[in-house]
Formats: sequence, structure tokens, C-alpha cells
Amino acid sequence: MPRVFLPLHILEPGLRGEEFSLDADTAKKLTRVLRLTPGEIFVAFDGLGREWECALTAITSESGGKGARAAILSERTAAPAGRLHLSVAQAVPKGDKMDWVLQKGTELGVAEFWPFQAARSVPVLDDPDRALARADRWRKIAQGAAGQCGRADVPIVHALCEFLTAVDYGTANGSRCFMLDELSETDALRAALRRDPLQWDEETQTPARVMLLVGPEGGWTQEEREHAERYGVEAVGLGRLVLRTETAALVAAAVLQWEAGELG
Repeated sequence: MPRVFLPLHILEPGLRGEEFSLDADTAKKLTRVLRLTPGEIFVAFDGLGREWECALTAITSESGGKGARAAILSERTAAPAGRLHLSVAQAVPKGDKMDWVLQKGTELGVAEFWPFQAARSVPVLDDPDRALARADRWRKIAQGAAGQCGRADVPIVHALCEFLTAVDYGTANGSRCFMLDELSETDALRAALRRDPLQWDEETQTPARVMLLVGPEGGWTQEEREHAERYGVEAVGLGRLVLRTETAALVAAAVLQWEAGELG
């Protein structure tokens, strides 16, 4: 069944039992790409954990092209919250590699993405307007990935920040923060988790909060390593394999989800 992200301001009339108008992009996707006709069913999710079964009720003609209207049929039971609230702080890589991290990270249950500028980052996003436009695009990628993989929530994609900001968030309020590092003397991530397992509260359904710090193609500077160590960040590796920055983020995310029992 098709799934689309609809923010609450669009769904609001539907929640009152009325028909509601779809935004232009969603109308185009359902009617022109997926070729739904009035009476056919789709699922709408609000990105906050709720989703509804909806029916397309009409295809309309508007000044900017075709539009569409829909009605909510029933609320669906969304998947329960997981045991792990995982944030990925990714030094923005070259080209479209960040798109890959966002798409696959969303599938792997990442709750928050923190794109940041590291000392050795190759793309330097020093134009505020360009950085804002990039963040908006990244949010749309996360929304699309959530729809495709069946999530009712959409990961938060924060605005581009500095390394110090990511470290400060990742070590706040008792969260654990792991810095992926290629140094040979670094403990493996799994060894660190065996020594000090993830902790979550089953009774209160409080997940373990973890951040991954993933460096740029050129690696961390010594100053960044020292700053992270001062804040209690745990430097870890991924074994003998040498992975690209975008691959390392996803492999480490999968290891953490496995350790939390989210992958079986």
C-alpha cells in the first residue's frame, strides 16, 4: 500500500472527519506516479509516530496543475518505540554520499542526524543560504526514506553545525557517544559494548541514547580527538576492515541496533 508523509497542518481537517486537500507534491505522486484513482487507499504518516489509512476521494484541476483530495478512514497502530535512540553525527562527505547515509540510516532506525563541518571536511559549506538549502533537501530525503521503509516517524535532520556542537549534544544527559576512529590502538565497537552494554528501561520504555561521531574522508585531527576525549567520548573502531566514511556510519549503526536487539 502506498505510504506518504503528510504534516499535521494538512491532516488537520481529516482528523475532524472532513475531506482534506493534499499538497501538490503528494497529489502528483499518488495520481500521476502511482496512478491512484478515487476510492483507492493509501497510508499517511505524520513523521511523529502516528499513521492513518486514507482514501483518495477526488482528483481536481487547479491553476498549477492537478490536485487531489482525501479522507481519513481509520488510524493505524504504529510500531512501538525501539530500545535505542540513535543519533548519527556525520562530517559532511563529498558529492551525494550524505544522501546515502540519510536514506540507509533512516532504514536502520536512526532517530537524529547531525551533519557537521569537521576540520578536514572537503566540502566547505560556509554560505548560510546554501547550507540551509542543503538541510531542507536532506530532510526531504529522510521523509521519503521513512515512507519507503514503513516508519511512522521521520528522523530529525538538524541544521549543519560545528564539531563542538555535535560533541556537546552527544555527551549530554547521560548519553553515550562513540567516535569512530581508524587508529590501530582503538578498541573495537563490539568490545566496548561487551565491556559496558547498552542500558534501556523496559518498564518505562526509555531507550538507550547513543550518538555516533563519524569523521570526514581525511580523518580526525589530533585536536578533535583530544576535545572528544575531554568530554568523555569513547573512541572505537570497526575491526580490521577499512571503510569509507559513509559505509562506516551505516555499519556502526547496524552493530548498535543488533546489540540493542532491534535486528532480531
